[in-house]
Amino acid sequence: GINAEYGKQWYQRRVRGDTYQVPIPLKTLCERLGHYMHYFTVYGSLRPFGVSILLGTWDEVNGPKLMEIDPAGSTRGYYGCAVGKGRQNAKTEIEKLEMSKMSCRELVKEVAKVIYSVHDEVKDKHFELELSWIGKDTNGRHELVPKDIFEEAKKYAEEALNDSDDEDTDM
Repeated sequence: GINAEYGKQWYQRRVRGDTYQVPIPLKTLCERLGHYMHYFTVYGSLRPFGVSILLGTWDEVNGPKLMEIDPAGSTRGYYGCAVGKGRQNAKTEIEKLEMSKMSCRELVKEVAKVIYSVHDEVKDKHFELELSWIGKDTNGRHELVPKDIFEEAKKYAEEALNDSDDEDTDM
């Protein structure tokens, strides 16, 4: 499934990115992967990919960039995005955030809150929250959020969810 498909795309990225021995710009990488994924939707003998990809980068000159590649190969840039089940509700919540005025630490808390708020405990399976980031705090490298920030964000999200549940039961 998804791991095999993602593995193909990751290999393609490695092969094309390593050709020039310089960092490949995010937009160029996404366009190339998008063309590769689109190729699989055009020919009937090939099975299309069933996975969306979010790629992000950060550098001193350009700042943060986030791109999405959908299974058909279309690429889009965002300030904040969600894929998968519940993505529309998550996108609605993300759009309410004023990201340009928030620090990475605050954004991590808000993203955790969004993830918890769109998860339906009745219909959806149990999930394990995993958070990672890329930015000035990590010198442009993708890393897991430090444990203390992760725990703070998880606690904040769970409290916000409990508060909203309390408000619902009061009515």
